[in-house]
Amino acid sequence: MEKQTKNKGTVPFFPHHLLSEASLAFAFLGVILVLAGLFEAELGPPANALQTPIHILPEWYFLWLFGLLRLVPQTVGLLIPVLLIGGLFLLPWLDRKKETSANRIILLITGLILVGLVILSVVARLPW
Repeated sequence: MEKQTKNKGTVPFFPHHLLSEASLAFAFLGVILVLAGLFEAELGPPANALQTPIHILPEWYFLWLFGLLRLVPQTVGLLIPVLLIGGLFLLPWLDRKKETSANRIILLITGLILVGLVILSVVARLPW
């Protein structure tokens, strides 16, 4: 069996490389903190949480909520999604029938909801 020899000329990671990387990270942090202290950030007017700017649109999966809030008052616009999600949550307990006619009604309601979501998303993209 051969005797394993250590590689001469190599430096172990701990503590040599770790200390050099940590000292470099702290040097960069120090430079950033000095620059942040010397140059103030230019802030605009304070934000109004109750008014959304006209040019801002949410992500695609929230567009229907934005369109709904454009069409109805705020309390109704907040109540409708809660009722929809609550209805979807309760659907397995509400549909206890074994007949297939109930499945057609559920498919019809689901299709109408999806069409409504698409229409509300289009309404949200319209300029006001």
